[in-house]
Amino acid sequence: MSSSKRRTNTADSVLIALLGVTGAGKTTFARHASGNTDLKVGHGIYSCTQEPQTVTFPLDQRTIVLIDTPGFDDDSRSDVEILEDLAKWMADQGHIKKNQLDGIVLLQPITAHRVGGSERKRTRLLKNILGEDAYQHVIIATTMWEQIKDKDDMKERLKGRCEDLWNDMLARGTRIVNHDNNRESAHKIIRMIIARSENAGKLKPLLQQELMKNPLVVETTAGKYTKAELERSIENTRLQLKDHMKQRPPRPQPSRINPSEENARARIVWREWHDDKRALEETLKLLNFRLQRLSSLSAGELGFKPY
Repeated sequence: MSSSKRRTNTADSVLIALLGVTGAGKTTFARHASGNTDLKVGHGIYSCTQEPQTVTFPLDQRTIVLIDTPGFDDDSRSDVEILEDLAKWMADQGHIKKNQLDGIVLLQPITAHRVGGSERKRTRLLKNILGEDAYQHVIIATTMWEQIKDKDDMKERLKGRCEDLWNDMLARGTRIVNHDNNRESAHKIIRMIIARSENAGKLKPLLQQELMKNPLVVETTAGKYTKAELERSIENTRLQLKDHMKQRPPRPQPSRINPSEENARARIVWREWHDDKRALEETLKLLNFRLQRLSSLSAGELGFKPY
């Protein structure tokens, strides 16, 4: 079916979400694509994109809207926070509330080494948010190629990710392209998203569909996955704390009573043990808080309404 039949006019907005680990180049991609240099680009440890930024510009007689989301792998944000933020974003201002999203560009720095546990977890979370039917609307754009000298080695690393991390996504229509960090490359990727949306319709995330049927986030596929990960972390932390308590050293005497070097060393050991105990207790408290938060999240609180 032609685009003129699928769209009411050629100026209809095309909405594309930019996802990726912190520092992958999401904001830089948006700057190249739009020519908007006002977008804030982060180069430090922390992501400067804590709230979604939206940039609008014309391309091929269409209005392109790029949504630059918070770092999907931001170390300062938990899975629960990311899930909550993405769900709120889905409901906010109708960005995809009425199936308005055309696609997702997942930016992946080619400089990243082997797949780590955090990347693996966040990728699973993203898959559970999107659902298999939405994979065809995803383009994985590899970045940072200009920083690579041995491109053959990088291609092997990319091959490993394709086989280990993205294989199911690729089998369901996700495509991988090299982003050359310039305007032409960004526009090429956007046109690929447009073409897929023209042929397959709008992106319909599984999370959105599930929340329309059951308002509890914890009952969605992504919610169940996040809950299981939290419960696993809680149990592991409890076991660590239990083992740590078994290693409790003898309590030393106050230095005014026993000023010996041996007692001074014992005081250091005691203080280190106590600090580690407190850290484990705080971690356990935080994990339980996140579990409670996840269990209480509802579609209404996030802004979802039937349509």
